[in-house]
Amino acid sequence: MIKKFPTCIIFLIQAGNLWINCNVYQAMRNRRYIFLLFFIIHSVWMSAGIDFLVLSKGNFRMVVSDGELSPIKLAVETLQRDFKSVMGFCPPIVSTSTDGEKELIELIIINESIVDSSMNKSELRPLDGFESHRLYAETSSRRIYLTGKDMRGTIYAIYTFSEKFLDVPPLWFFSSWEPQKKKQIEVPCNLDYFYKSPQVRYRAWFPNDTELFTPWRQLTVQNNEVWLETMLRLKLNTVEMEQTITYPDYKLEESVSLLRKYGLILSSTHHTACNNNLVTWKEYWYKVHGIAPPKLLLSDEKSLCEFWQYSIETVCRCEQENLWTIAFRGIGDQPYWAAFEDAPVSEEERAEVINRMLHIQLAMIKEKTGNPNPFVRVTFYDELSDLLAKGYLKPPVGNNILWTFVAARRDHYPYDDIVTFDTATQINLGYYMNLQFTSTGAHLAAAEGPWKMEFNFRYANSRCPLALSVVNAGNLREFVMELAANASMMWDMVTYDTDRFLYDFCVRYFGKEHAEEVMQLYRDYYYAYWEQKSADFPGLERQFIFHDLRYARVFKQIGEGFECFSSNPLKDIIRERVPGRSFRIEGNNQVDSLLSGMERTFDRFDKVAQRCAQLMPQLPEQYRCFFLDNLSAPCHYMAALSHSLYHFLRAYKYTEKRTKNLDLSIEYLEKAQEALYSTQHGVFTDWYAGDKLHGKFNIPAKLKLLHKLRDKYCEKQM
Repeated sequence: MIKKFPTCIIFLIQAGNLWINCNVYQAMRNRRYIFLLFFIIHSVWMSAGIDFLVLSKGNFRMVVSDGELSPIKLAVETLQRDFKSVMGFCPPIVSTSTDGEKELIELIIINESIVDSSMNKSELRPLDGFESHRLYAETSSRRIYLTGKDMRGTIYAIYTFSEKFLDVPPLWFFSSWEPQKKKQIEVPCNLDYFYKSPQVRYRAWFPNDTELFTPWRQLTVQNNEVWLETMLRLKLNTVEMEQTITYPDYKLEESVSLLRKYGLILSSTHHTACNNNLVTWKEYWYKVHGIAPPKLLLSDEKSLCEFWQYSIETVCRCEQENLWTIAFRGIGDQPYWAAFEDAPVSEEERAEVINRMLHIQLAMIKEKTGNPNPFVRVTFYDELSDLLAKGYLKPPVGNNILWTFVAARRDHYPYDDIVTFDTATQINLGYYMNLQFTSTGAHLAAAEGPWKMEFNFRYANSRCPLALSVVNAGNLREFVMELAANASMMWDMVTYDTDRFLYDFCVRYFGKEHAEEVMQLYRDYYYAYWEQKSADFPGLERQFIFHDLRYARVFKQIGEGFECFSSNPLKDIIRERVPGRSFRIEGNNQVDSLLSGMERTFDRFDKVAQRCAQLMPQLPEQYRCFFLDNLSAPCHYMAALSHSLYHFLRAYKYTEKRTKNLDLSIEYLEKAQEALYSTQHGVFTDWYAGDKLHGKFNIPAKLKLLHKLRDKYCEKQM
């Protein structure tokens, strides 16, 4: 039904306006009367309903064409599920709209790129470019339109309606959201939400280092797929993967079928040329040609081109929407000169080989796709970054060529290559940032924070307009707030502001009453991390911080040489290309710096954790679970972890109270583990199973090390 604006309301508003005009001075002296008046007006207004299309059981249906694309139909079915969660029933889905049933309201889903001829085009309102979308109502025809410029624009419109009117948040799954039941949904008759095209064309997640995520995904179909739905609800569009080519039948890995199912774009990592990697070189020749593989030689360019040709052909045959990557590296994540025995030695010559191979791959992609100007990315990582910064690397240029820069390794800030980049170059930019990292970064708890994310991407965009964003947050769950911030920023960098985003986020997921308090807790949590080295990048706060995987490496390295004290026991990671980069601890005494740093940081984390504990019972019950998972538990984890490392270091340095300090280190590490495990509930039961087996941190292994040392020194004292 349509609720109309009653005459009594109009009279009440007019009377209120007259009263205010006649009593301005008195009203200014006593504002509570104004507030009371407008409270009455608002209450009557809402009870009577001002020009709403009211959706209730049995009075509306969803309309989507039979010929619509399957990812859109899937999103419509998901919206139907959202209605079921909130209103307790599934509205019918039909394929055609009719004017005969005047009592029925229709939600019309339209993909403008393939508008059905039966649709009433006179009611369609204009859209912008790619992925733009619009939600609007047409009262006369009792229709609510969810329209998109293209497939993903239409999907975004569907999920926007779900968020705005059913209150289903984008992170509903990861926030353990519980629906607030409704008997009816009121949609204003003047509804017109219009979303222009996003600023950044390709907005990607790269799930990497997924020792928690991978086994958890294998438990259920929902676990395996819900993150892709979450990406679309956040209005992301691209998934980055490793090699996805299979042999010998020109097919992509089965995991890519999920991207097609949900309507997402495939892209590839920095070492994956044309969706493939030389790690499959031998397999290609055995399975496709039935012959022994030729040696990897730069002089055998013909065999390399044949290998790439198969990969390009496979992507095209599968009709997979793909952001092409051109690259020339070795077997896996290594420089090509580690794999080719005829590789040159000088940096200039090495770069010249890469230049040639990139141009060859680009020409092959253009020829096979028939597109003279395809979107293609090249990613400057590790040795490519250094060669570019020195001016030796000269990748292809063009309007659709995306030069993708990578935040510096170990710590995440704009690296030398983007700083020295010539902004007159005719290309668009991509930027890749780790929120989670394999070797030294954040892993079991978020650490970089949305402010640092914003700084990085704003700096990149200041050098040249961004067309690609990639964030690496392998296990996803610990980083969903940061990931949501990135998604918001990449849609509209002009209006994005981290403080405003975070306030809105806290209102959405923790309620307005405590939003500012939770927002401050988030900030204090991130700023509690130890900054082991002073920042040297202009304007960047927290450039160097001590992530939890650095803690893990300290435990391991010192634990392995515990008998022989050294004030500087920490060594760089094997094959570290920049000396001192693995830990970046300032000063000439690593142990004393760590002790001082841990003492400062556990005090800060303790205080934030205590405030989290005090706030928890004050939050409405529906918000407590996500508050625990995303903020309180990480605070307690990092506080206990810092205490544990502090006492471990004291046991290493001071022999007289070694056993006592090892006992305390064990006790606090068990508390850290307990804090993490407190977030294992419902669908996230056994979330940390992967850490117990082969985790990058592997708390059980660290506890085993500590127990072994404690038992050893207990025996010595006896």
